[in-house]
Amino acid sequence: MASVATLRDLTEALLQASKEEGKLDRVTSDLERFLGLLSSQEEIRNILGSSVYDINVRKEIVSGIGEKAGFDKLTINFLKLVIELGKIKALVKSEAPFMQKIRKASGKVKAEVTVAVNPSQENLDRIQERLNKLMEKDVEITLKVDPSILGGVIAKVEDKLFDGSIKTQLERIRRILSV
Repeated sequence: MASVATLRDLTEALLQASKEEGKLDRVTSDLERFLGLLSSQEEIRNILGSSVYDINVRKEIVSGIGEKAGFDKLTINFLKLVIELGKIKALVKSEAPFMQKIRKASGKVKAEVTVAVNPSQENLDRIQERLNKLMEKDVEITLKVDPSILGGVIAKVEDKLFDGSIKTQLERIRRILSV
């Protein structure tokens, strides 16, 4: 089936429908899980992106994955339409900006927070509050422990980097002293 619909058009339609039905958070979660599956399962990704396989077979695979994972019907229908219009490769290729747009619409962003040692729940909550305030959105944190930063916190939120690590501060001091 030939179509001039772009992935952007499909995304906008999905956002509008999921907002109208009050399912944006659910759809966001479903899509994160689906794209995570595709990134870890090369065989499924290749089958879904290949025109060698019948379109109905590929749509059935998406339906099966969605039903087994408990995806919302809206998510399953979106993914089937993406397959039908030949946009699955574009979706996989643009996963990061696609998910960023979906999360932004739901008022959420993802952050990768790096610390030298595992923080207490109290410190993690404090980091969460500061990032929520800075970004003016709900920030979903993925924690990474890297002893090489010596202490402090590095937070990467979307395209912003907040580096408060001791390692970076020491490097700045070293540059100033060596001038």
